[in-house]
Amino acid sequence: MLFGMVRQYNSSRRRKAAEQTRQDILQAALKLHAEGITEFEPLARQAGCSVATVRKHFPTKETLFQNCTRTFAETLTLPDLKQLAAIADARQRTEASVSELCRVHEAMFGYAWLGAQQRGNSPTLDSEMAAYEGLADAVAAIIAPADSARAALVRGLLDFLTYRALRLSGRLSEQEAASQLGATILTLTHFRSG
Repeated sequence: MLFGMVRQYNSSRRRKAAEQTRQDILQAALKLHAEGITEFEPLARQAGCSVATVRKHFPTKETLFQNCTRTFAETLTLPDLKQLAAIADARQRTEASVSELCRVHEAMFGYAWLGAQQRGNSPTLDSEMAAYEGLADAVAAIIAPADSARAALVRGLLDFLTYRALRLSGRLSEQEAASQLGATILTLTHFRSG
């Protein structure tokens, strides 16, 4: 009779709980990474678990960066570069391209800063930063493809560090930063005299 009353072990409940803990850690990491915090102790506190639990799911910072990058990428909509390049009117193409890139800059705000700070320390973040910079390169080529001197200046203006400076030091809103960048780039590329 005793053996007939043994409860069946339910591994699916345990797997669900472990997956929820993993997701909680990832969400906490995304929040902290946007603030530049990468240490496991604050992450464990934010996720409501132990450092050992964090390390069980993500043994190294690099595995955590890989998973956070994958999770964040699922939420980010990249600009359609072909659609932007197809806009015939130069002013509209410039404004739309700058606006789209600034939208990505805003979404990447803290993460790009973390990536810049971690340069050389994380292959995952190095790769992501190279891809992110490639997006700015592509947008610059859409705006100023023929003139290399102006293209370099446009590329500098489109850099996430420029956007960050406008938002933080300039105290501009996302819309104001995009508008000011667009106006400046239009002046440089399309209405420059001489």
